[in-house]
Amino acid sequence: MTEHGVEGLTLAQVGERVGVSRQAVYLHFGNRATLLTAMAARIDHTSGFRRKLAAAQARPPVPAYLALLEAWFSYLPTILPVALALEGSWLSGGDGGDAYRDRMNDWHAGIRLAIQRLDDSGQLASGWNVSRAADWTWATIHPTHYHHLTAERGWTAKAARQQLTTALTEMLVATTSQA
Repeated sequence: MTEHGVEGLTLAQVGERVGVSRQAVYLHFGNRATLLTAMAARIDHTSGFRRKLAAAQARPPVPAYLALLEAWFSYLPTILPVALALEGSWLSGGDGGDAYRDRMNDWHAGIRLAIQRLDDSGQLASGWNVSRAADWTWATIHPTHYHHLTAERGWTAKAARQQLTTALTEMLVATTSQA
């Protein structure tokens, strides 16, 4: 993937690189989407993303939510090519659709836990419930949204992270807890 990009990644190239046949790679992964999903899971672990999420959960609700956002925005440039490839497969009805949907649902569930903690502590802004706040956070920090801002509109990764984090915090965190 590093050499050819996600678009150029084939099971044959993977097999050649590791010294096995394309068929052996196919038998193990089944299809390109499953390979991409396995790569994403490995990147989750090796990048420290999972560790950062666990550390965020150990913090009080507002700092935990902010740490979750920071971990995501630090990780997003790394995982973005794989996320976009899996999303493309989902949009076109390809093999990666289920894997993409499962991955995004898992991410939504993690966000929902952070929002639930805000709500349980009385720090979720009025007018929001847990479901809508989780949906809003998920949509706001979605890989495609980030890609549109950075690749298509020219925002820097830092500007996107700061603006989206500020907007979410102002909208979803009760004012009394920000003092």
